Formats: sequence, structure tokens, C-alpha cells
Amino acid sequence: MEGSTASLVKSYVSNDPMLVECIKMGIVNYSALARRLAAELEELTGKKHSIVAIKMALVRMAESISGESVESVEKVVAASTLAVQDYISVITVPRESIVRALRIVAKYGEASRFIQFVQSLRTATIIVASEDKPRIVEDLGRSIEIIDGQSAVILVSPKGIVTTPGVIAYITGFLAKNGINITQVISCYVDTILVLDSSDASRAYTLLHQLIQRLRQKHSIQREARSEPVEGPHSPHKG
Repeated sequence: MEGSTASLVKSYVSNDPMLVECIKMGIVNYSALARRLAAELEELTGKKHSIVAIKMALVRMAESISGESVESVEKVVAASTLAVQDYISVITVPRESIVRALRIVAKYGEASRFIQFVQSLRTATIIVASEDKPRIVEDLGRSIEIIDGQSAVILVSPKGIVTTPGVIAYITGFLAKNGINITQVISCYVDTILVLDSSDASRAYTLLHQLIQRLRQKHSIQREARSEPVEGPHSPHKG
């Protein structure tokens, strides 16, 4: 690992999302962090690096990543609204079942209270209202895993979320720091769908609601600030 002290510090910090968030929030002791980085960079490079130079690099980096970028993320979150769908099941199928899964989603999509389809390289996942699970599982014939007892917390944001970097990372990081695990994350235009265990749904909703309220007060954003019409929480969502 080679480079100037500043470039090494930037590379190190950029690869630690939690540290980046702390720097953005202005809660980092730069002297203490510089001492820690000096030891770790010496171990990585085999060379000593000045603690003063590391601290200066941290301060400059903080100036470049804080401020407007954080504010823009916070304003998107503040202008968002929340909805919840309970009694959700997550069905994962192998690659060879993807075409069949797509046909099933098309078949039941209009009538289902909630349905999402997500495809990756080797598997696909159908996230569906639990009352529809039995017939979907029967039609599929084969699945890798079925997770019941899930809920979907849906963050409906203004159009700005599409072009604002870091909003989903901000939300998922916030929940992670509060000990909430997310089973699936789906981004569908202005909707961010967080699928999680139903035992965590109420707490996750409350935490997000409180966060949104705090950010609205901080940025003087009213509840009506979002001008883009969106579908209600009971409309079918398709990924």
C-alpha cells in the first residue's frame, strides 16, 4: 500500500462507512483518530507517518465530505413518509426457476396486497403478502428458502432520492446502529422497501418516524413538502 499520507488516509477512511458517518456528524476526536491511524498505516506500509500530517489530512477530508452532502441526504429523508405492510413472506428460488417465477408474479401481481420480484445472478426472490404464499409456492414447485414472519417498512421519498447519493446508506446505517437487521432492501423509483423481521417492524417504524420528525424540524420542512404524488401503501408494488 503506497502513496502520500493524505491519499492513504483518504483510502483508509473511505473504506470504513461507520467512520465516514461519524466524521460527517462531527463527533470524531481527530487527534485520537490520527494516533490510531498512524499505527495502522505504519503496519500496512512499513513506514512511519506523521501524526500531525494524518490529523491535517483528516480535517481536510472532513471539510470535503461534510456539509452540503449530508444536508441534501437529510432533506430527502425529512421530506419522506412511511408506510408498513405486515404479514410478508420471502421466497427465494434458483436460477432455473426465474422464468416461472416471473410468470407467477405477473399472474398474481394485480390482485396481491403486496408483491415484489428481485433477480440476482444465481437466484430470484419473491416478496409477497403471506396470504398469497401457499398458491405461489405450489405454482413454483421448487424453492431454496422461505422466510415467514416478515414486514415491509416503506419509505416514500421525493424525486430527489434518485439523484442524491447516500440516502439508502443513511437509512440502513441508522437502523443497523440501532440493532435492527434488514432481510431485504429494494429500491423502486422513489420507494425504499425495507423487509425485516416482524418483531423489529414496530421499533424500526418508530425510530424512522422520530428521525424524520427531527430532520423536518432541523431543516424546517413541513409534512406537505413532498409534492410528487405516490401510490398508497396498499397499492401493489412491483420491483
